[in-house]
Amino acid sequence: MLEWASMRVRADVDSPGGTSEAKPAKKSGISLALGGGAARGWAHVGVLRALDEAGIEINMIAGTSIGALVGGCYLAGKLDELEEFARSLTKRRIFGLLDLQFVGGGLFGGMKLNARLQQHLNGVTFADLPKPFVCVASEIRTGHEIWLSSGSLITAMRASYALPGVFEPVTANKRVLVDGALVNPVPVSVCRAYEQPLVVAVNLHYDLYGRAAVIKHSAGELVVERDANPPGRPGGGAATREARLGVMGVMVEAFNIIQDRISRARLAGDPPDLSLQPKLGHIGLSEFHRADEAITLGYEATKAQLADLERLQTVLG
Repeated sequence: MLEWASMRVRADVDSPGGTSEAKPAKKSGISLALGGGAARGWAHVGVLRALDEAGIEINMIAGTSIGALVGGCYLAGKLDELEEFARSLTKRRIFGLLDLQFVGGGLFGGMKLNARLQQHLNGVTFADLPKPFVCVASEIRTGHEIWLSSGSLITAMRASYALPGVFEPVTANKRVLVDGALVNPVPVSVCRAYEQPLVVAVNLHYDLYGRAAVIKHSAGELVVERDANPPGRPGGGAATREARLGVMGVMVEAFNIIQDRISRARLAGDPPDLSLQPKLGHIGLSEFHRADEAITLGYEATKAQLADLERLQTVLG
């Protein structure tokens, strides 16, 4: 059973006979629910930069998938290193970090990425972090939502972003864990469970309009895709090959649909006090080389909502 944080909301009461001098409004700290979204998750770096610039205190972070990676590096004091790494990525360098394998539970083992994390976070545990932190993962055999809040930070982050079929699942204390976005893409509920007074969510899928649409459509005639438009026929050849997603594309896009649907359902039932929603729909889930753009969009979206955030802090302070 997971250990609950002993963080309680306290009301400060002025003692009788105090001075009549007006006191500055007290501001409540915030808790962050950093959502999953693969390459779009670099936007979390920009969000954290904007919050730090504004002097907004962060009481805790709950992260799913890349939200866990960015949140963990931030609390461990390694956000600068992560941002430098993200901005240095190119298509060629990304491919070099992936260790293709033909056995096991994923196309990539993830050990090259793990080696990069080890350079900066080797031996770091949750107990070393200055604020409470929770990584959300999914147990592949049971479907349970797993909250990781103790032990190895690297192991927890790897488990949280272990995209099924792409990265090898992570075994932690006899549980086989994969990406937390399968069960809780934007972990507002985690922050609520830790009794946080002001929960701010970062939803990376906000502007993916139409993903929940229902469309009536004719099936037409049976067409086998590989024979539909071969070279030599109208519409065939290179253009058709470019339009095909491939195995990796199909897996990632399918996961994107699942993540979006689950996010809509869970956030409707347990909405945050404030949602930061960078417009990232034009950035593909696998386009990790577009970190500069994603970070900037996260930063700008947060700056645009600082007034609303400060108002909520004052109300709850």
